[in-house]
Amino acid sequence: MFAFSVLGTFPLFYQLDAYRVATGVTNPALVLTVTFFSCASIIVFLLGVIFVRRVINLTPVPIISSQIKKLNKFRFISMLVVLLLVALVLYIYLGKINQVAILVALKDGAGAATLARSKMGNDFSGKYHWYSLVLHNIGTLVTLTFYVSWLLRKRLLNLILFLIAFSISAFVAVMATEKGPFVGLLMALFMAHYLTRHNGYVPKKDIIILGVSVVSILVVFYIYFMGSGSAGQALWSVFSRAFAGSISPAYFYLEYFPQHQEFLMGRTFPNPGGIMPFEPVRYTVQIMDWKFPNLAEQGTVGSMPTVFWGEAYANFGYAGIPLVAFIMGVLVAILSYFVSKLELNPITVAFTVWLIFHLKNLSITGFSGFLYPGFNSQVQLIKLGLDGKLL
Repeated sequence: MFAFSVLGTFPLFYQLDAYRVATGVTNPALVLTVTFFSCASIIVFLLGVIFVRRVINLTPVPIISSQIKKLNKFRFISMLVVLLLVALVLYIYLGKINQVAILVALKDGAGAATLARSKMGNDFSGKYHWYSLVLHNIGTLVTLTFYVSWLLRKRLLNLILFLIAFSISAFVAVMATEKGPFVGLLMALFMAHYLTRHNGYVPKKDIIILGVSVVSILVVFYIYFMGSGSAGQALWSVFSRAFAGSISPAYFYLEYFPQHQEFLMGRTFPNPGGIMPFEPVRYTVQIMDWKFPNLAEQGTVGSMPTVFWGEAYANFGYAGIPLVAFIMGVLVAILSYFVSKLELNPITVAFTVWLIFHLKNLSITGFSGFLYPGFNSQVQLIKLGLDGKLL
């Protein structure tokens, strides 16, 4: 949250990013307002964590690598079945789309892939969130599980299953020409390695190597899939997107609400099964259409998510930001405690890493999706783990 929503405001304030300036981020006072609420949300979020750990006294148990147990036969077979399920869902999903964005980009260029990418996600004709749950989340969980299993027991079968799972997850990560998911997958493997081998402690030189590797991969992505003309241009795009890309929409949230749209008062929340008398507002798409109407006219369905406090502001104004930040801090801290109490094995280590990266998205997207099905599904997995039925 600090990297994306605080550091990211510096190039916006000094107008160092020509693209963000061209899109209308030109008011330094409004950028300062964004910076203030980003800082405030982090502080209040941490107060929520401190409340759980110091007042309620729910302190998570650290991972000790030597205590990680190998998968037993039942768990191994279960994860193999889940891997087959992920492959089947990928096959069904690919059958429902006309074009794969990354193939279009390689064949016809980055510009031609924009519409294909939209059809694969925001404009997908079906319940995309269920496909995403299996392909992006469960797929990553399986990949991490087989990787940890291979680290614990370097058998050929474990290596083969890891490579198969990684190939599927890597393709899922890049098929819509997205950069973040693939980088996140590599970083998750990096984290799983050090949790399994070194109690989670990472030497500084290894972090530097990881950082250089990630930036190099992103430069290649921007050249071949985003149309950057040179390595220098691609490198600047990487830093622009990494630091300013996820926080710049917050600027537009402050412009849009309530001047052009009254506060939504909870209407961005999911409505599972239609039990509530409202249709969830796709506010990220709504703001995108307002800011870039030409894309909407072309049939491209875009989205403009930002740090979680942006959704709090869209619903309840300034007063909602500290309230939601405290609640999210409390929920994350409670979840952290219960996950740390699970038996250590490749599945729980993988689940811990996946959960860290999943909750990291609070820095770049709204909070309501973490309440349902996000936190709900996570709590169900935790219950299964504590009961010994799955983990």
